[in-house]
Amino acid sequence: MINAGTFTLAALQISAAMSLKLLTPTTGLQGMSACNLEANFQYGSGGATCSLICATSFDQGTTWRHCARFDFTTASAVKIVNLQALTSKAVAAYADLAAEGVNDQMLGDQIAAFLVSTGAYVNTTASLRASVR
Repeated sequence: MINAGTFTLAALQISAAMSLKLLTPTTGLQGMSACNLEANFQYGSGGATCSLICATSFDQGTTWRHCARFDFTTASAVKIVNLQALTSKAVAAYADLAAEGVNDQMLGDQIAAFLVSTGAYVNTTASLRASVR
């Protein structure tokens, strides 16, 4: 695979509510066969809900398909998932993710994080890191 390694997809302070926002994509991942993701949510106070979503693209970033979703509320937590692209499955229609959902077996040549939150958080941080191979 081209450019294997560990990448920070998101590392930010969360304050005001945020609608679904795409953060800077990580590109140059042609041949990616697996991706370990770690979402780290460090709660301060306030807020209501926060979702970090990892997405992949098969068309150079024009369209993003959600492959893993991490949901948080008002407690610190670290969550992980391993995505694999090599296991064969039956054909299925793409469906957006519900809470804590995973669409496995789909990794394009780019990955990115989306963030959405409700309520006003104070002293709260969120990060999403990917180790790709």
